[in-house]
Amino acid sequence: MSANGSVRPLKLWQSILFFLGPALYGVLAYYLIFPFLTRLGFSQENAYNTAHLTVFILLLILTIIALRVEGWPLNRATLRERLRFKPMDSAAWKWTISFLLLYLVLGLVLNMLAQFVYEIVGFWPPDADIPLTNIPFLLIVFIANILSEELLWRGYILPRQELEHGKFAWIVNGILWSFFHIFKWWAVPFLLLKQWMLPFVAQRTKNTMPSFLIHLTSNGMGILLSIIPLLSS
Repeated sequence: MSANGSVRPLKLWQSILFFLGPALYGVLAYYLIFPFLTRLGFSQENAYNTAHLTVFILLLILTIIALRVEGWPLNRATLRERLRFKPMDSAAWKWTISFLLLYLVLGLVLNMLAQFVYEIVGFWPPDADIPLTNIPFLLIVFIANILSEELLWRGYILPRQELEHGKFAWIVNGILWSFFHIFKWWAVPFLLLKQWMLPFVAQRTKNTMPSFLIHLTSNGMGILLSIIPLLSS
């Protein structure tokens, strides 16, 4: 690593705290801020997206603070060297395409399994009926989501976890990332079965760009499927 900054091992308890703080704020955003904004007169959609946007802004702020504490400047060199957003070579593309396909297929299977389980227990996800009509705002939240999570979870935290947990760092990262979504507690059991893929690819390639591209594409396809009816109407 460059003399511009340092990278230290991240103990397990420290990893838990890094994920736990934003996870608890996510619960606050979903169960308090979201209904509060609705009571203020926000539409349900805009209240929901605004609450989530504050979570992603928090992640970006945490990343900036963590980098500065380590002594890294906020520039392109840090993005590439410390956060490992590197150009894609042929090996990185092979890992990315392979795991993108696997991630999409497994995601589809798990989604069907989740629907099956929800029907059996008579449960309907509370956010399933929130309309998506404000496409510009939705895209802002979408970009903030992918960028903030990949910068913090894979760019900043994973390299430190690798120094502590070695070849098993991706497992720790994937499990904690799944539980970061505890505000959607009903989805966590299914997330545990697929969220290991992004940290695995990032660790295998020593590059955050593959996980960023997989995350961007998979979430983007979900959003596109949701807004196609709007675009065609």
